[in-house]
Amino acid sequence: MKINPLYVLPNAFTAGSIFLAIISIISSAKEDFTLACWAIVASMILDGLDGRVARLTNTSSKFGVEFDSLADIVAFGVAPAMLVYFYIGQYYGRFGLVVCALFVIFGAIRLARFNITTHSEPNFFIGLPIPSAAVILVTWILFNQDYTIFEQPKVVHNALDNSLDILIGNPNALGYISLSCVLLVGVLMVSNIRYPSFKAMTWNLKTFIVLLLLCGILIYRPIEFLTFFMSGYVIYGLGRWAFLLTKIRRS
Repeated sequence: MKINPLYVLPNAFTAGSIFLAIISIISSAKEDFTLACWAIVASMILDGLDGRVARLTNTSSKFGVEFDSLADIVAFGVAPAMLVYFYIGQYYGRFGLVVCALFVIFGAIRLARFNITTHSEPNFFIGLPIPSAAVILVTWILFNQDYTIFEQPKVVHNALDNSLDILIGNPNALGYISLSCVLLVGVLMVSNIRYPSFKAMTWNLKTFIVLLLLCGILIYRPIEFLTFFMSGYVIYGLGRWAFLLTKIRRS
């Protein structure tokens, strides 16, 4: 039985996504947070390409679907959780550990639910997609790297005792709020809140012009654009859910 060599293509993109996720985890451990963030973004791009390549080459397979799902939990679950932990979570004891662990667990539940659900609403996702959740954490960290909304506690080596490190700066309330937001993003993944899907977007001249404008802003201010766009995406889902809930209670 001959196997079509084109089947390698989409799986190669998936493998590349995992490879970049491992680079991100190692970079986070080395405190090279900028590289860790952009590795996750690049991983998301490869993850978006593997499915499209499979459809274009007519090489979709059950193996590819399962491989892609396992890759997603590494690239968009474990890698961003480790990034958050090394960036801020490690300074907040058990709270930081629990938040990062729950993010991965909720991401795995989100993927499992997605795989077994029959989708009746092609224009919406049920719950925040895990790639979107990962990119939100990445953009927040990149934004903080440039604008320093909250400062990380610093650890310096004590020259008098080689086995002792000194923590400079106490964890503050803003750090707890930031980790709580990470936990909220994790909860949104397993919620029933609807989020727009751009896969079924109707393409016309107006859509093309808006897309060109957004691309221009993205090129001019990539970090700022991604941060506000993805944060707005989260807020839109929450706001729409709150509006519909209020409307149902009034009726």
